[in-house]
Amino acid sequence: MFTHLLPKDDTPFGVIYSDHAKNHYLKQLQKDNPGKQWEVTSEAISEDLSRISYSAQDMQQTQQVDELYHKDDFWIFKYDFRIAGRRESTKDAGYRCVVFLDNSKKIIEILMIFHHKYLPKNTSETQFIDKMLIDNFKDYLEKCR
Repeated sequence: MFTHLLPKDDTPFGVIYSDHAKNHYLKQLQKDNPGKQWEVTSEAISEDLSRISYSAQDMQQTQQVDELYHKDDFWIFKYDFRIAGRRESTKDAGYRCVVFLDNSKKIIEILMIFHHKYLPKNTSETQFIDKMLIDNFKDYLEKCR
């Protein structure tokens, strides 16, 4: 859940993948979930994120998103998702996106997308996310702290 809520707004956000997300775990997710399964999932992720502050679908107050950092018009948050066609909850599925949101520009950038099984051994999810943000997204992190 977000502790610092976005204002309600029915203007959709633009959603893009960072080069880091494309070059690292996204290819593995596509390989593990071929064809329509990944296409439908990817489309659902973009649709959900683009409507994060919609009045009718206020995802900010659900267990599906966790605010990690916030300052001014910038957020970094974690978004839980599941693969289309699978019977599991979004939390239990183990699939996550780490997302940067710029409310003034109405842009969401998926910084990382991964499954728990991709994490290095003896590393918690929080440790992994923090290390990846520091190593690869220091400029975004500075905007949100």
